Amino acid sequence: MILGEVVAKVWPDKILPTLQGRRLVLVRPRSEGPDLVAIDPLNVGVGTVVLIATDEAAAAATGEPTADAAVVALVADSTTER
Repeated sequence: MILGEVVAKVWPDKILPTLQGRRLVLVRPRSEGPDLVAIDPLNVGVGTVVLIATDEAAAAATGEPTADAAVVALVADSTTER
């Protein structure tokens, strides 16, 4: 799982027929790593902190075997006290 912030909505010119009608968002991970495009079944907004499932978990969450990243939760508070 990846904690990240939605930085933009993605509008593809062409998309696989199985992904037609799915919302896509660009997510910037809070940790190291490149930005990633995720399927967004929760209709999140730009600036929202989200939890992203990847690989098989993303496919299971969306019901789409070609999915490799999906928004699975909105995060209200990601601060930790030590």
